[in-house]
Amino acid sequence: MRRALRIIAWLLLPAAIITVCIVRWQAWFGMPDEPRWTGDRQTFVFPSFADDTVPGFVATDRGWQDTLSPETLHILVLGDIHSQLRQPDYDTLAKRVQGAEMVLQTGDWMERGQDYYRQLLLREWSESSLSRLPVQTCPGNHEYSKGLCKQLSPIWGETFGQPGYYVDYPHMRLIVLDTNPLDRLVWLTRALTWLREAMYTAEGRFVVVMMHHPVLPAADKRFYPLIYAVFRYALGEADLVLAGHDHLYQRRMPFVVLNTAGKPKQPQQWIACECATDEPVYAVLSVHASYLCLRTYRMSDGKLIDKVDVKHN
Repeated sequence: MRRALRIIAWLLLPAAIITVCIVRWQAWFGMPDEPRWTGDRQTFVFPSFADDTVPGFVATDRGWQDTLSPETLHILVLGDIHSQLRQPDYDTLAKRVQGAEMVLQTGDWMERGQDYYRQLLLREWSESSLSRLPVQTCPGNHEYSKGLCKQLSPIWGETFGQPGYYVDYPHMRLIVLDTNPLDRLVWLTRALTWLREAMYTAEGRFVVVMMHHPVLPAADKRFYPLIYAVFRYALGEADLVLAGHDHLYQRRMPFVVLNTAGKPKQPQQWIACECATDEPVYAVLSVHASYLCLRTYRMSDGKLIDKVDVKHN
């Protein structure tokens, strides 16, 4: 009996080592040796709601309350970036979108959740003309470390210790949802309950939801059955749902998928929709008292490629 157990142990040990090496190879060995800058890496600052460092926002029992934003908001919306944008790129966006009061980003801002890419993001963003704007972002799958130990990068602090959070603006409730813990049924149930309550208590504001994985895929073979089954009907009642992950742009109201710098993934067949492109884009969301206006621009030259208005009944 002991001999049999010993043989089994010796067989399982190499298999376990090989498995660990496979799943952790990218995290251990797929990183650049050192950041390309020198000095104190902790000097780069990224405002976080978890640290109460975003001016003009107050934490309440029901969520975050905006206290400074004007009645009409102009918001720069970015999709997947994957560490591909640098300071000059952000400066170009700042020149194109003058008058923006804040920035939304739909996840996968970093290529991976390790410290190198976190510091790269902090440096390039903090030295750009957009750094003065408050940022609201949701974690994508690349913001999590890969392998046996799946953890969210420290840049997001404790904001996503729950299914998400929401912020009330004068005419909009922005709900930010983390769609990564899909392997936990308890999380799905809790997230759906929390989401419905956040939507139904918006008190007449426009409801805009931001998440990383889209409810409706932007291309074939990009279908997420759990998200579709759990969130489709609830989010179908939102005024606008912003997502990323698919590295394509597609609009099927209220669902919009954006990609700003992720490598395009040309679908074998486009899914029927109102507007689609495989070119990287950014968007500007204007929030007015009686309507939302979403304008989408081509990243390469700033050309307007799509526009849609959302009005309350």
